[in-house]
Amino acid sequence: MKQKLISVLLAISLFLPAAALLADEPAGETQTPVHTEETQSAHEENSSGHHETIGEDLPYWSVIPFILILLSIALLPIVSHTTSHWWESNTNKLILALALAAVSFIILVLHGWFGKIVHTLVFEYVPFIILLGSLFYISGGIRLKGDIEATPLNNTIFLIIGTFLASFIGTTGASMLLIRPILKTNSERKHVVHTVIFFIFLVSNIGGSLTPLGDPPLFLGYLIGVPFTWTFKLLPELLVAGVILLITYFIWDTIAYGKETGKDLKKDHTRKEKISLEGQVNFIWLLGVVLSVAFLNQNYIPAINNNPYLAFVREGVLIALILASKFTTKGHVREHNKFTLHPIQEVAYLFIGIFITMIPALILLEHHGKELGVTETWQFFWVTGLFSGVLDNAPTYLTFLSLAKGTLGFNNVAQILADSHAEEILKAISVGAVFMGALTYIGNAPNFMVKSVAEENNVKMPSFGGYVLYSFGILIPTFILLTFIFFR
Repeated sequence: MKQKLISVLLAISLFLPAAALLADEPAGETQTPVHTEETQSAHEENSSGHHETIGEDLPYWSVIPFILILLSIALLPIVSHTTSHWWESNTNKLILALALAAVSFIILVLHGWFGKIVHTLVFEYVPFIILLGSLFYISGGIRLKGDIEATPLNNTIFLIIGTFLASFIGTTGASMLLIRPILKTNSERKHVVHTVIFFIFLVSNIGGSLTPLGDPPLFLGYLIGVPFTWTFKLLPELLVAGVILLITYFIWDTIAYGKETGKDLKKDHTRKEKISLEGQVNFIWLLGVVLSVAFLNQNYIPAINNNPYLAFVREGVLIALILASKFTTKGHVREHNKFTLHPIQEVAYLFIGIFITMIPALILLEHHGKELGVTETWQFFWVTGLFSGVLDNAPTYLTFLSLAKGTLGFNNVAQILADSHAEEILKAISVGAVFMGALTYIGNAPNFMVKSVAEENNVKMPSFGGYVLYSFGILIPTFILLTFIFFR
């Protein structure tokens, strides 16, 4: 399995030069370029630094494949669980994702958006998967040994540590590093689902809000001019949301702990084992991932501005770090972690469909977003957040940042930061994108990965719709409070 992952990533890296040549080809005679001042400005600030091909407007019905893939993720797990277990096969997920992506592909090509497809696959999807793959694989080589008692206090400490780490090694890195230890700690308990759900809320999403390394939207903001240290200004929002959720979790887990049988609690108490680490060398490789993402870009390699394909040196380094982890980590570490490639395969297969089918939705949002009448700070917070819950939160962040600039009459991020009201809107967009990625399993990639790891460890996670009931019941009241405190 490990060799298979390495082979896939190497194949992707070999594909990049061919994809680069393809991206430079014209889209064909069906293309109708439309270059307005608004679209030109948007492309000048494109985080990948290359020129996209612009096509004609799309019909609203072009979002149907995207709606269908969301409904598939929501409903098929329930249907197949009671029938043939069809959804449990990653191959079947890939077939469905590619089928719906093919429909969107045809629609986009007919309307002159072939260049957008290539841009999305080459400059967004491939780096996205390689980055997630590197964090997933390397963190899987770190084993937190030991088994402490699964008390509400110990579980809450796990969540606090994960929330803090997420801003510095990314939500994916923190999630993959800690999800298995917390599952092992709670393996003797019967009531575990709520712990995984709060883990997704805090570690996989909200905790990644303090640095551009924590979550992809903030990193894209950094690339287009938001200073690296600016995101520390989001600390008050993180503290308020974090404290509310941690207190809620502690009360919930205390009640659940009281429902455990005496036999299970006795087993949990007798199986205590001192905490220790194996595979510490992988912390070096994780640091390498963080530094690569932070510094291997056009801000530090100016030549990328002239040749954006040079940016793939970052992906080359990430693949090298995966290989370093493979050859410096003892095999039994991943075996004891019950490490498999199933979660990252599930994300890769489903998100190739999501990335392509969401293109029409993002295009329509970018071209007709002003029709939404979004002008107030609280509106930017909620609209950005709600779209981030069902779209990938990184392009959603950029789309509403562009909408904010147009609404405010600004041309760049520097002007936004120089205006106090505009800066509050930028905070609202940033917090909305990062925090509300927790609303669904597809709002942020680590959500799905944590779900898959939990299910591999025999935790029966809620369906897509079931998770939404949890998130809306717990998170929406929290976000309403944040609105009144910070975004009125």
